[in-house]
Amino acid sequence: MRRLLPLVSCLVTVVIGIVGVEAFSSSRALLTSRPWQTGNVATFALRSASSLRRSPPRKTSFPPNRRKNTQLKEAAEETNQIPRTKEEASSTSVTQSTCWNPPLRKQMATVSFLGMIETVYLTYDKLHSSTAASGSGSTSLVNSICSATGSSCNDVLNGPYSSISIFDTDIPLSLLGAGAYTTVFVLSVFPLLYSDKQVTAALDGKNRVALLGMTTLMATFSVYLVSLLLGVLQTSCLFCFVSAGLSVTLAGMSWFGGMLPSLDDNGVLYDDVTREAIVQLRKSGVIVGASSLGFATLVALGLFLTVDDDGLSPASSIANSGATSSSSIGSGTLLASTDSRQYDKNVPPPITTTSSPMALSLATDLSSLNSKMYGAFWCSHCYDQKQALGYQAMQSIRYVECDREGYKNQRELCRERDVPGYPTWEIGGELFPGERSLDELREIVDDVMSKRKGGA
Repeated sequence: MRRLLPLVSCLVTVVIGIVGVEAFSSSRALLTSRPWQTGNVATFALRSASSLRRSPPRKTSFPPNRRKNTQLKEAAEETNQIPRTKEEASSTSVTQSTCWNPPLRKQMATVSFLGMIETVYLTYDKLHSSTAASGSGSTSLVNSICSATGSSCNDVLNGPYSSISIFDTDIPLSLLGAGAYTTVFVLSVFPLLYSDKQVTAALDGKNRVALLGMTTLMATFSVYLVSLLLGVLQTSCLFCFVSAGLSVTLAGMSWFGGMLPSLDDNGVLYDDVTREAIVQLRKSGVIVGASSLGFATLVALGLFLTVDDDGLSPASSIANSGATSSSSIGSGTLLASTDSRQYDKNVPPPITTTSSPMALSLATDLSSLNSKMYGAFWCSHCYDQKQALGYQAMQSIRYVECDREGYKNQRELCRERDVPGYPTWEIGGELFPGERSLDELREIVDDVMSKRKGGA
């Protein structure tokens, strides 16, 4: 049931997004068609002047200033342009093409820059700091922060959902996030770097549409990842929540800040863009926003289905199956790793604690019930569970490596048993997910043994 949560979340996100985009588009179009409700007196005055011009001409004398304003309005109507204020109308003859809403662009650039810093460091930490898996004892800044806040960032950032396979290459999601934040930063800052005459209004409008699409894609994908984090992995990750918050903030600034091109923009006069062009840009913005939402949903579903069903490429499947067949132990599982040697740094860290009498007794009963412990080499909770039992006890408990990159992994067995997360105990044919204390394990073992005796 928990595995359906990301699917339901994605579908709900699509429905809400489509309804929201449609409602937003309709409301803005309604306000645009009624300028007296938006305070756009100049637009309403132009429409009134246009209707008056259709009446028979009258011989009327105007004061010089009024005659000048009337001529400017007529010139604007002939070129299908909309002066918004008297100050803008008085300078219609001067080119005023510039970027839209510079303050909002600067705010979005700041937020995206923060996202760039976070995701770039997470990518660096993932690629160069495999301390959790190597058992070297050193701790990265990410692990230190997560440990201080009580979250399980290491399990999430190095877990099976932390990367996506593209052409048989695992690409960290943090790297894709860094690329997305960089794109938003460039799109936000680019129009600010040019003077008025170098950037046309049409280019600025397309830039706004691109920003709208990118931020929508990021927010949608972040919603999926958070639902996966809470619904499937059932853990917390400070860095994940921060990144998701930044993505949703950027999308909110885009949609509610007026990034979607409109006839009643509170920006500058676009003296080289017609009414029809602005309407077309608006339609493009709605289409791009909806398409981004759908594309992000497809990518998210692809990631989920790839990891859960079969995330192995043919080459790696052959390699893993060969390693398994040549080195599996007895029942096809492995004893818990106690060797400090590293095989491509994909083995669990060595167990350094000594087993207590209670742990030894518990291990004997677990072994008699043919129990298994499912885990992953990068899982800190799995390592803590082993440390709680101790070195001697874990020698008689069968450990199953579930990560596809893990040394001597038994991923097929994990999928067959539908393991929900790591660690998960299989005791008496039942699955018990999560790290357990010795007392909790003793209660489970006693309960299973009593049921077997009662059944006999």
